[in-house]
Amino acid sequence: MLPGCAAVMIRDGISDPKLIADAQVPGIPGARGWADVVPRDIFAEVRRIAPNLPRLAQDAQRTPDGRPIVEILALSGGGGDGAFGAGLLKGWTARGNRPEFEVVTGVSAGAIIAPFAYLGPKYDAQLEEIWTQYQTNQLIVTQLLPGILGGASLADTTPLQSLIEKYVDTVFLRAIAHQYKRGRLLLVLTTNLDAQRPVVWNMGEIAASRDPDAPALFRKIILASAAIPGALPPVHIPVVAGGKAYEEMHVDGGTTREVFVSPIQAPLRDLDKLYPAPPLRRIYIIKNGKIAPEPEVVQAQTISIAARAIFTLIKAQNHGEIYAISRRAQDGGADFNFIAVPESFKDKAKEFFDPPYQRKLFDEGVRLGRSGIPWMKAPPVIYGR
Repeated sequence: MLPGCAAVMIRDGISDPKLIADAQVPGIPGARGWADVVPRDIFAEVRRIAPNLPRLAQDAQRTPDGRPIVEILALSGGGGDGAFGAGLLKGWTARGNRPEFEVVTGVSAGAIIAPFAYLGPKYDAQLEEIWTQYQTNQLIVTQLLPGILGGASLADTTPLQSLIEKYVDTVFLRAIAHQYKRGRLLLVLTTNLDAQRPVVWNMGEIAASRDPDAPALFRKIILASAAIPGALPPVHIPVVAGGKAYEEMHVDGGTTREVFVSPIQAPLRDLDKLYPAPPLRRIYIIKNGKIAPEPEVVQAQTISIAARAIFTLIKAQNHGEIYAISRRAQDGGADFNFIAVPESFKDKAKEFFDPPYQRKLFDEGVRLGRSGIPWMKAPPVIYGR
């Protein structure tokens, strides 16, 4: 039995750097790009990632001098703390000044929120249901023995896959495609574990594709972006490179980047030519979690230590990402806005997805959104005390 549990499935993955660079999703050439690329030709790269996208912000609100107002929403990872971002959006709707975002990005938990945020306030009720009604055993099935003895993960995500399929149906995908054709972008990040690189997916291009595998790919990407390595199984995505079929392994986008605001690494002003006129940008970052350290006594057990170490690593990485985005905003003349779960929120989750905890966190988000979000205009600083 033990060798059977520890059996390793041989994958036809890619290790050749040239083939990795050339790999494409069959039938959907504009599905994705590398999120860490600094392209020599910015416009060629954007056209490659989004070949059917007209100029951005066609219907955007404009300043008196004719500049489009481009509002970007970036949703971070955070596991069950995604309830905060979902609640904040609902409260923002209730306040009456929530924008229609031209660009929405999501990583991990943020990838689950992002498509609903992209479609706007009429999907707030679905977000509330997703983030307050399901507990851990309704989303994942623990399988500790196979995981410890050589399996791909400590849990099975078949219930979560079914949940994604329930909400991301044909009507939902058609709505995403319609908004994409208006010149709006929905971007989700995964990590290609074989390549050790972040991948940005153009979800609008996928939703608009007539390829029969496109709906399944859309759902796979959301699942992959939230697939915490080791805890949840990776998602295998078929690709073609050099005329041969391969399989990539994708996991949680937060492995390489917890939050992002554009599909390529370039100064914001370099992207101005994608718009009818140089835009006025407003960047809104919602961190689904606390930015400050959260002390707790860690149990002297392998899984507890490893989980805490990964959580700490991602938290530290996120500080650098937020600073880098704020610097890009400053250099590009953009308005920077950041919010995280307030330190005053003291409740603790009792399990990975804990409905009573998430209901309180969701309600806290609603309260902040409705009362007027206290956006930080610069990266948060942790003062000694």
